[in-house]
Amino acid sequence: MAAMLFGGAGLAYNRFTADGAYYIYPSDGVITGTAPYLDLSGRQEVALGTIDARTAVIVFIGQSLSVNSVKWAYTPVNANIDQLNIWDGKLYKAKDPLLGINGGSNGGGTWLLRMADKLISDGLYDRVIIVPMAVGNTRVGQWSDPNLEPYLFKRINTVGLRMRDAGLPCTAIMWGQGESDTSANTSQASYAASLQKVINEFNRAIPGCPILVAQEAYYYGTTSPAILAAQASVVNNSTVFAGENVELIGPSGRYDNTHLNDAGADQRATLAVAALKTALGL
Repeated sequence: MAAMLFGGAGLAYNRFTADGAYYIYPSDGVITGTAPYLDLSGRQEVALGTIDARTAVIVFIGQSLSVNSVKWAYTPVNANIDQLNIWDGKLYKAKDPLLGINGGSNGGGTWLLRMADKLISDGLYDRVIIVPMAVGNTRVGQWSDPNLEPYLFKRINTVGLRMRDAGLPCTAIMWGQGESDTSANTSQASYAASLQKVINEFNRAIPGCPILVAQEAYYYGTTSPAILAAQASVVNNSTVFAGENVELIGPSGRYDNTHLNDAGADQRATLAVAALKTALGL
């Protein structure tokens, strides 16, 4: 599986104009509360440095569970954790709240740093670079339709370009979304069709990078068998793999019966590491 670990050599064929390809349409005007956290105060920009098979570069796409929605910031034990800010294309030392995704104005954070910490502590990688691009309160259809505001589909191409320009390969893309579609009662067929469009665009923009699809539909005490079945249906164990099962995180791991508290964030990080080990053959 060594080639897969460092996939994505043909990053980002640019299908848009040179200027438009890097433009990120503001989501906050369409989805309230989704303005990205971009405060660079105290942030340390870092050099690309050596990128090899002991470096994991992981893209995170989805909705509010994968933005800065955990109430408390997490400080990693390991130092070699960085992030790409998709808004300016620069690498920074990763710290909560992560740059480029919404939330964080209250000093909170994500489960992503916990996962990166575990990947290093478990001896799987020496360095982890996070590429966060999730947007809270989004439906799968908003990610899959290039003509639907706030044009999230086009961010996939932008992220591919940002990674290419920064000199980053791609180890894995992790999809974690479904709560809004549980609320919207999206059908299995509709969700699966939309998710396949997202996968196809990633395959075009960041070719050769494995995609992990989480089981994620739990929304304020309810879930959707249709959404979970749709998520499972796109897994082929060749290019698309099963991600972490977020449904295993019960109410005790969620501060409002949906979003993750510290315990839930740690549990998801552990589940995600296990999913990556299986998918990537680590």
